[in-house]
Amino acid sequence: MNNNITPLRTPYHALSTSGTPVVPTWARNRSVYRAAGRTLYLVETDSLEHAKNDLDQLARSGWDVQISSTAPSSASIALSRSAA
Repeated sequence: MNNNITPLRTPYHALSTSGTPVVPTWARNRSVYRAAGRTLYLVETDSLEHAKNDLDQLARSGWDVQISSTAPSSASIALSRSAA
C-alpha cells in the first residue's frame, strides 16, 4: 500500500525560499479554516505598507489575496486557494 501524502503548503511556505515556513513580522492574529477543498487564512496587520510586497508575491504564486482596510495602516487579509 502506497500512501502519497502531499505536505500542506501554506502562504507562509510560499514566502520562503528554503521550503521552511516564514511568518512575516507584519502578520498578526492569524487563523486558518479548511472546508471542502478550500483553505482560508485570515491575517490581521497594523503594517499594511510592510505587507504589500509579500501580498504581491502570494498573489503571483496562486493565492487569492483579499484586503479589507480597517484603518489607514491596518487591514484584515484573507488568503485562499483551492486544494491541489
